Amino acid sequence: MVFGPGWPHRVAVRSSNADVHGDGSDLRSQHRQSARDGSVDRSFRRAYRIRKRGEFLRIQRGHRGKKTPHFIVIRAPGSTSETRLGVTVSRRVGGAVARNRIKRRVREFFRLYRSKLQPAYDVVIIARAGAEKLSFQDVASELAAAFHVVAD
Repeated sequence: MVFGPGWPHRVAVRSSNADVHGDGSDLRSQHRQSARDGSVDRSFRRAYRIRKRGEFLRIQRGHRGKKTPHFIVIRAPGSTSETRLGVTVSRRVGGAVARNRIKRRVREFFRLYRSKLQPAYDVVIIARAGAEKLSFQDVASELAAAFHVVAD
């Protein structure tokens, strides 16, 4: 595109996201209220995830799991002070879309109820066949029963 001699060149450049609305508000603080008001942090940060195969194997080795109709929940004393989550869903459960949906629902349960779970534990949740048909409420009630937590 070629701009002619009378073309108004207005370039809006922002150096940061602070004061995006012009009213003194900060977008980051609007979305992360818990960082300011001292309430429970409900994010699912990297520190809360089990990511490496060796960590999954360490947790599964020698620890019995609590079985529910659609999940196996395995807990082991954690290597950090945070409660961490790892989710495993095999191809037997369904296609990629179904597996990812199950993982999102399990992560959301963990994100909401992490503060009610015992601290400093590593948790691996293995989805079984039939889990792909569950709604979030069904996943939450089943996992809450496995963790002995009251679901809202």
